[in-house]
Amino acid sequence: MIMRLRLGVCASFIVLSGCAVHKKSESAPASAPALVASQAQSLAKRNLDDPELKQWMASTSWKGAGMWPMAKWDVSALTLAAYYYSPDLDVARTEAAAAGAAITTAAMKPNPSISLGPGYETSPESPYLLSTDFTWPIETAGKRHYRIQAATHMSEASREQLALTAWMVRGRIRAAVADLVFAEKSADALKRQESLQGNYAGMLETRFRAGEIPEPDVSAAQIELTNIRQALKQAQGQVVSARASLAAAIGIPAAALNEKMVIWKDAEILPELSKLPATAMRADAVENRLDVLRALAQYKAAQSRLQLELARRYPDIDLGPGYAFEEGVHLISLQLGAVLPLRNRNQGPIAEAEARRKVAGAQLLATQSAVISDIDRALAQYTAAYAVWNEAQKSFDQSTAQSHTAHKWLESGETDRLMAISADLQAATSERARFDALHQAQLALGALEEAVERPIEPATAPSFPNAEPRKEKLP
Repeated sequence: MIMRLRLGVCASFIVLSGCAVHKKSESAPASAPALVASQAQSLAKRNLDDPELKQWMASTSWKGAGMWPMAKWDVSALTLAAYYYSPDLDVARTEAAAAGAAITTAAMKPNPSISLGPGYETSPESPYLLSTDFTWPIETAGKRHYRIQAATHMSEASREQLALTAWMVRGRIRAAVADLVFAEKSADALKRQESLQGNYAGMLETRFRAGEIPEPDVSAAQIELTNIRQALKQAQGQVVSARASLAAAIGIPAAALNEKMVIWKDAEILPELSKLPATAMRADAVENRLDVLRALAQYKAAQSRLQLELARRYPDIDLGPGYAFEEGVHLISLQLGAVLPLRNRNQGPIAEAEARRKVAGAQLLATQSAVISDIDRALAQYTAAYAVWNEAQKSFDQSTAQSHTAHKWLESGETDRLMAISADLQAATSERARFDALHQAQLALGALEEAVERPIEPATAPSFPNAEPRKEKLP
């Protein structure tokens, strides 16, 4: 009776302990409307003046906080803000954490089991019966080791995916900043061109009234002025759209960016083609690009799963000491149990795991092939864009020189005001073409940087920091 009572208390303690752990780890789930409302409020409150954002940025390698809040934000600061706020990175972080938790699951050893069998018989000498069986499972053939290996490799793959997501966020920020900066430059150039064209059309109108020129010349100037004004309206709309796109890339409302000045001091700096060796970039990327490392980790995980299925050909052992009390006699036994691999030797799961490993190997090869194609395509695009920008720069330099010459002639009386304004208009037109070519070249350079997944000087954004961002509190 005493033994049966102790075992019963022990079993109850085990069950209740499990319930207590379950209750401790399980929190009351939030209702769907409350969750949606809380997240919507949190998103609406995001801004670039948040003191917690400053603290997080200061915890990284970035040293440009200075006065806070900042009125001017460059590519590096905006990229760090995106690392802090980006919902895509939030998803990648949680997936990496889940993959890391899977290692703990893989490392778990099977729990032993106990069974109690109290009974009663009609014998007056010893009416009580009691049997106790205790089973201790023993895994064989290194199955736990292979499970841990597979989970570890998948955790590595998830961390590579997190870093890859950071590169994607970085690329979106760079492209959005380029769109905004060059849209503002184009709008400013169009404002100057509108003013010049207005003066030019006014002077032609005066000459027409004086009978010095025909009316079609005036009409052509007025039409060009209307076209410039239309282009200015479009450029101003592009500025608003680019600012909204930049805010979306950061992960904040568009209104949070309205009062901030976005600057890019190196916007007009382009690396020469001689500093971009295609062979070296391809060789480096094929081995070290993040999606290649992720595919390699997935292949290693598939290999570990195959080893696990091969190990499962060997049965596990159940060690089962037992105790029985019957008719005043104590009975002690020791049993060994195992599944007999007579009807199958785990051939099906082994074949599936081997096929998945082949798929992972093919995906690794396909990823490396895509890397080469991405670099070749991005380098070709940058080469073409660089050539266009080079010609646009030459045209701008020539038109600027002609404008200066025309103003010198105007000062010396060798030409009139109309010719000087005409030269200024030509310079303004070539300046817009130069901005457009520079914009496309910077976008192509950003695409090349993403293809290589290495900063290209001048580096436009910081590396992905190890510091964790603030976690949103859910109801």
